[in-house]
Amino acid sequence: MKIFFTIISILLFVSNILYSQTWVQHLNGRSVWSLANDNLGNVYAGGLTSSNSRIWKSVNGGETWDTIFVGAGQTMWDFGFDVANNIYVANFSNGLLKSTNNGLNFSLTPISAFNNKNLQGVECGSAGHVFVTTSMGFFRSADNGQNFIETALTGFNCLPVLVDKDSSNIVYVGVSSAGGSGIGFYRSTDNGMTFSANLNPGKNGYNLFQNNNGDVYMITTTSPYNFDRSTNKGLSWTTVSNTAPSQRGITRSGLGNFYTAGNGGVFRSTNGGLNFTNHNFTLSSTPVLFNNYNNVLKILTGTSGTTNGGVWSFIEGIVQYVSSQNNSGLSFELSQNYPNPFNPFTTITYKLEISEFVSLKVYDALGIEVADLVNEKQSPGKYQVNWHADHFNSGVYFYTLKVKNFIETKKMLIIK
Repeated sequence: MKIFFTIISILLFVSNILYSQTWVQHLNGRSVWSLANDNLGNVYAGGLTSSNSRIWKSVNGGETWDTIFVGAGQTMWDFGFDVANNIYVANFSNGLLKSTNNGLNFSLTPISAFNNKNLQGVECGSAGHVFVTTSMGFFRSADNGQNFIETALTGFNCLPVLVDKDSSNIVYVGVSSAGGSGIGFYRSTDNGMTFSANLNPGKNGYNLFQNNNGDVYMITTTSPYNFDRSTNKGLSWTTVSNTAPSQRGITRSGLGNFYTAGNGGVFRSTNGGLNFTNHNFTLSSTPVLFNNYNNVLKILTGTSGTTNGGVWSFIEGIVQYVSSQNNSGLSFELSQNYPNPFNPFTTITYKLEISEFVSLKVYDALGIEVADLVNEKQSPGKYQVNWHADHFNSGVYFYTLKVKNFIETKKMLIIK
């Protein structure tokens, strides 16, 4: 018996010929300071001061953009999204912007609510927590941004804020240009009420990134521009390599490559950060972002200037769905998860007719692995696996079963 099934294959293109060396300019002539993906696959760009004090939104992976908010001249430093996909924007000396209707309207929590300290970062945790970094301290809200209190790191120039992917009570903050021993990395285990001592001192903590396996990375604008990694949730750090001077943005693509952006352009590492090379983009840039729109894998970066400013992108690869055959005469079966949509857990059922090694993984809408549910040899039979998604945002996810030469993927939806 021949069984037809779907194989998901990532088709990579020769970088020097087709896609990965060809950057395309969008939002031409605009100065872009920040980029972010929301939980629904939309992309947002934040502008840099004056007439570029705006928020732009793209619903097609950064190809075209609409202005959804015009500010009063201050930089849109950072974006955050909660589980309901409400949008939060750190608007430097203006305050915190919030939209509850996908960017149709924004309300403002004025800078006075943050003791007149300039906002530089925003991130959302669980249970209504919203975290804001400022030029002189750290603030948190426990009621979805209704009220904020300053809790820690007072007097420090706090830049990036990151909520741990596995434990939402753990919050990471990078401190830059604070003077003395202040610059570095700080960690909270109580939703931002208190923070540790400096765990990576002597380096401007300009940006942070967390990998799928939980490793945390920090880039710095302090020479020799270390690319640092922590494998234990920020408790200790090792230097993997050095990046180009003054890198400000960091991301990891769906193909596992690291990208940084800053002085000298965009740089790529294909070996886990052991070394970086310029990726044919030499314009000074700040944010860099991975995006998957309709299975087209892109890297986006933001630049400034009337000529070269805007959002630039290149295609790293394309995910294509192709038919193939299983000629082994053996039957494997993957069922649709139930319930679907779900919150906060669902059950995935599959069937084996032989004893074989089984892989069952979950991916987010960007194609990034977020859960490894099964990774072992199993006997013939019917299996049920429960996935508890308490710490995952609303949105589309995919689960893939791999057994021998059988591969099948199905879609599921979290609604919170």
